Amino acid sequence: MLLTYRKAEKATVVLNDLIKINNDRVICYQQAIDQSTNLDSDLKRLFKEIIAEGQKFKQELVDKIKQLEGNPKDGLTLSGMIHRAWVDLKVTFTGNTRNAMISFCEYNEEIARHAYKAALNVSAEMNKEVHELIETQIKALSRTNEAISKCHEARHFMDPGLIYFN
Repeated sequence: MLLTYRKAEKATVVLNDLIKINNDRVICYQQAIDQSTNLDSDLKRLFKEIIAEGQKFKQELVDKIKQLEGNPKDGLTLSGMIHRAWVDLKVTFTGNTRNAMISFCEYNEEIARHAYKAALNVSAEMNKEVHELIETQIKALSRTNEAISKCHEARHFMDPGLIYFN
């Protein structure tokens, strides 16, 4: 019984960390939408989709914690707060070009994927449902990353500096 309790307690800690990661994602992308004066419609749509994804992930994590009879915690990571301050500073000095926004996305999603991979490694010792939830969300994060990469590739494809005339 004690072993089962400790597994549920450990799962709650891991899932609460992922809630914080998703809170950071939502706030960062909302911040990007709010601060960008010339954000392309495709990036704005993508950011809104990522925000919705983060909110959905958070709700799934909260539901799983409650199912484990744990206490979901709603907060932000310290690194997320520092990153948002850095983004504010970067936008002030470098502007908010499409390339900067795509780089911002890639960086944010890389952080989230690393956190999820660490959680996936730890979750192998836990409840099978917890492990499956984390696996499902990490697969969705990979699809999001692919969508961001396509925006990056489209930007390079459309770059007039890359067009050569014979």
